[in-house]
Amino acid sequence: MTTKSKILLLHQQAEALREQDKLLEALKLYEEVIISYQEEKDYSGIVEALNGRALTYKHLFLLTNDSVFALLSQSDIFTTIKICDNRQLNHLKNQCIFNLAGNEMLFENYSAAVKNFQTALDHYNINDAQKGRYYEHLGEAQYLNGDTKNGLKNMLLGLEKIRENPSQTDPFLINVWESGCLLKLYKLTEDKKYLDNAKKIIDSDPRLIIRKRQMAKLS
Repeated sequence: MTTKSKILLLHQQAEALREQDKLLEALKLYEEVIISYQEEKDYSGIVEALNGRALTYKHLFLLTNDSVFALLSQSDIFTTIKICDNRQLNHLKNQCIFNLAGNEMLFENYSAAVKNFQTALDHYNINDAQKGRYYEHLGEAQYLNGDTKNGLKNMLLGLEKIRENPSQTDPFLINVWESGCLLKLYKLTEDKKYLDNAKKIIDSDPRLIIRKRQMAKLS
């Protein structure tokens, strides 16, 4: 196995630990992955690993409500944007801007989140399930920023696009995105049909460990 293959395998293991809600274990492995990518001067790999670690910190913040985790997530995201600019990784920068918008949501900076989600959406040119994810995140930010009409419209549009384009994306991610959107819709509207539909998806896929925890909290 080549060095590159070994690092990629470690990276995949870190992602899997995060999705299994083994967040502290994931953080330890991400550190090893980031250092390994640095030794290989694989800057795209560093950006992707930092984005994964930022998401892990985000989950820890949502679990503990400790703002330090939100700040650590923010630091990693700012670093990814700087690396993208420094190394001209334009193909990765849009995802980093999307992640920055998600981090603004943690601090309830909804106006900034709307701006960054809109920028990320404007530069996303593929009509696939991922684009649906961009729409639903923009919609949530708009809704919480007071624009409930357009917010709900974009969330429902995002849900529709996720459901319309499953074939190009890992089925696990489709389940993550669709159930996440439904849980947000339930939280914002208190319409139980969204919770019921989310439950069907979550119950059908035992890998959705984080979603199961989130659903239990909402229920």
